[in-house]
Amino acid sequence: MLPSDQAYAYSKQGVLVELDTVKPQGIVYCETPRDVSTAIEFARDNDIAVHTRSGGHSLAGWSTGQGMVLDVSRLNRVSVGHHTVRLGPGVQSIDALAALKPYNRQIVTGTCATVRQGGYISGGGFGFQVRKFGVASDRLVSARMVLSDGRIVRASERMHSDLFWAIRGGGGGNFGVVIDFEVRPISAPRMVYFDTLWPWDKAQEVITAWQEWCYSGSNNLGSTLNVLLRDGAPGNVPIIKINGGYHGPQSEIEQALNELAAEAGATPSLRTVQELPYDEAMKAVYGCEQLTVQECHRAGSNSDAKIRRTPFLRERTRLLDRPTGSSGVADLLAAFEANRRPGHITYLYFTALGGVANEVPRAQTAYVHRGAEFFVACATLLSDGQPPAEEAEAAMVWPTHAFNIIDPLSSGESYLNFPNPDLGDWRQAYYAENYSRLVSVKRRYDAPNFFRHPQSIGS
Repeated sequence: MLPSDQAYAYSKQGVLVELDTVKPQGIVYCETPRDVSTAIEFARDNDIAVHTRSGGHSLAGWSTGQGMVLDVSRLNRVSVGHHTVRLGPGVQSIDALAALKPYNRQIVTGTCATVRQGGYISGGGFGFQVRKFGVASDRLVSARMVLSDGRIVRASERMHSDLFWAIRGGGGGNFGVVIDFEVRPISAPRMVYFDTLWPWDKAQEVITAWQEWCYSGSNNLGSTLNVLLRDGAPGNVPIIKINGGYHGPQSEIEQALNELAAEAGATPSLRTVQELPYDEAMKAVYGCEQLTVQECHRAGSNSDAKIRRTPFLRERTRLLDRPTGSSGVADLLAAFEANRRPGHITYLYFTALGGVANEVPRAQTAYVHRGAEFFVACATLLSDGQPPAEEAEAAMVWPTHAFNIIDPLSSGESYLNFPNPDLGDWRQAYYAENYSRLVSVKRRYDAPNFFRHPQSIGS
């Protein structure tokens, strides 16, 4: 797809509208492994930078750029074997759920319907299943990859084991282009989905109690807590939403929610708890419960698709190895209120981690965050994809202020699937003691540093 082609304007789009200003030399849609090899060879021979894209969800914009966008979204086949499932890197989470349902099998997915497997699995991959089943990369059995010289290799415990180690948490766009994942499915035919809203005047008590509730809770529990202010104009009240998926009896999560309310000294204004087939529960997680599978895709990708893109986002994230405590919550809430701005959507978002994922040694795979108990994100959203400079600059104030509060309370680590372009210590934050080994793998499989971006291995 070239700039002169009619479909170029859509083809260059990713999830963020603000990146529509980026104009690649071309977008190459690969439908076969040979297509990927040919595209890489062409780019290498013509000294063209390559930006690999599976879903276009890189919030730092690293799945686009000047040069070639190598798009693997059409490598989206799902096949089921006796003990494993094969997924193309272009398989969207919503489509994987639908394809695997007839086989009574499922996979670890995140909380966004349109995320594709290429970057998700390579970076680790977590969601409501992490405490019960581990991160997605822990369930990887093998992967086929195209290297910078055009060769196709299979990485597993027995073949190219060093590369196999690296792609389980080492991130996409570092070593090659994955064209096929083989994973062990999870046994989760049903899941209990719960959704609650809590009073703002009890925010500190609710957030503090929720962290302790997750930290000491059952591995069956997956949950997020979101403090959301839809407009920072004076008088507008934020909402506190706690939802999640429970991989056990509904009666257990009902009782656990009662205990959370008692500990917080608050009663939720809304409480929904329902056991559903796994795919339907995940559709509720995605906010697609009223949509068909085809509708639960990014608008423009098919004639029925209804999921809108994100116009403009500024976000900072960190991983926590323990609850922040009441004082930490108080500081965050004070900053949240102090940095409200009319027209800005702001949020403070926690995801519970830990459980089975933390039973794996830190060096067993490249995903090093085996002490992480929470992922926390602080962000500003704007409705204009190309806002005035003053608004764009102001959008970074809340995430920066919040990050400075969270950082001393954190493990000093960050999750690379939510990249932080402003991190000065990104090598330590993403990879810690595993970084030097990742550099060695990089030198072996991509000595020319063909696959690179501003925070790529070896940069």
